[in-house]
Amino acid sequence: MGQRAGGPNIVLIVLDALRADATEPYGAPAGSSPALADLARAGLAVSDVRATASWTLPSHIAMFTGQLARGLGLGQSPEQTPQGAAPVVREQRDRLLAEVLRRAGYVTKGVSTNVWAGPRSGFGAGFEEYIELDASRHRELGRSIAGRLVWNWDGLRARGDDGARQAEGVFARWLSERDERPFFWFVNLVECHSPYLPPRPYDGLSAIGRLRAADEAQRYLTFDSILRTWLGVAAVPPDALERMRRLYAGSVRYVDAWVGRLLESLARVRALDDTLVIVCSDHGENFGDGGLMTHGLSLDERLLRVPLIAAGPGHDELGGTLSLAELPVRLASAIDLDDHPFPDGLFEGVAVAQWDPFELDEARLDELVRSWGLDAEAVRRLRTPLTCAVSGHFKLMRDGDDELLFDLEADPLEAAPLREQGAIAARAGDALVPLRAALDDPRVQARGAVTAAADVVSAEEALEIEQKMRLLGYL
Repeated sequence: MGQRAGGPNIVLIVLDALRADATEPYGAPAGSSPALADLARAGLAVSDVRATASWTLPSHIAMFTGQLARGLGLGQSPEQTPQGAAPVVREQRDRLLAEVLRRAGYVTKGVSTNVWAGPRSGFGAGFEEYIELDASRHRELGRSIAGRLVWNWDGLRARGDDGARQAEGVFARWLSERDERPFFWFVNLVECHSPYLPPRPYDGLSAIGRLRAADEAQRYLTFDSILRTWLGVAAVPPDALERMRRLYAGSVRYVDAWVGRLLESLARVRALDDTLVIVCSDHGENFGDGGLMTHGLSLDERLLRVPLIAAGPGHDELGGTLSLAELPVRLASAIDLDDHPFPDGLFEGVAVAQWDPFELDEARLDELVRSWGLDAEAVRRLRTPLTCAVSGHFKLMRDGDDELLFDLEADPLEAAPLREQGAIAARAGDALVPLRAALDDPRVQARGAVTAAADVVSAEEALEIEQKMRLLGYL
């Protein structure tokens, strides 16, 4: 079957929180992700790609517009709820990927299991159909004795997933409904995201092990627990970390099998040869690396380095990608779409990422200082934005007014930064020029005012959003 008029189909799969090194094309052992390995062999796995942020919302903004979230007025504050972010995202409608492809004649459909990448965060703009799925584990963590018992019982049974099965059904329906027009289908799956409780047999644990893992999720994977670990107030026991790593690997295998079945479904209806399939992540994940847990609180390499695997018509156009912000323009090039608003690339040869602190009012901050015994350095970390630029093996970080240089080749865990300007210049030399130019660029520095009012939601919907955010470790 030849390529359809108007360009190939496109399927963009975002496996939320998937580290690059958890997959076979990026060094994981054979059997870790066989479907992704096969996809890479049929096309390519881009070797050195970085996200523009360490959490879902700003990373998806970059993937959908080619822009950095901070410059569009989207940081983590004050729009730190989906209903707060939605109007700002929708203001970008004319340069959102789905809208650009819809205007080019594509049938645009999306499905998300992450509220931060769903229609309630504004990303439905441009999609003719966009479904936000409810995961089976949407109950609040540790909010009541009864809730904890239900949570642990679900963990012991290990029969539920986080929406992948439902998403598979959605894709099956879309396949049955397709016509001769090219389609753009998008999916975000949170199977690799905390709380790392894949269904049997992918968990690889005994009944006691599953019960212990469910309990550890309640202890160590709530937002407060993650924050305490980040600030050095608490630590996750080594045996719990090891169990989480094993469960995460099982989650990767589970979602890899999902990708494999989707590819088989496309092949069965003779659509695979006409489809550009792209698999990536919006950020990675931490399991005690440098005292960090999960994501969203730093710009370390375990979070920024992401997989980018593509096969099908035009996949070569993604070769050499350095940043997820390049995805829209490279995708447009892959399908020979000239009429688009996407920048050619933010910074030549440099990947940039940003983190903005969560908004904490003085009362909440005082409470944390008292109850957790926070010192001045911890308070500074809570309030200080981060911006980094990476080129080759050098990474330049702006930590507030401080400038730090990392040699990722000599110091892959970023444990020994150079701070003194002379030492930085001596180590990096001419490599500093493009790094500093990127960090000084107005598109990085600017933080536009958020003028749109937050979406009004019902009390019931607000509670549902809160439950989903709590499950994902954002509350």
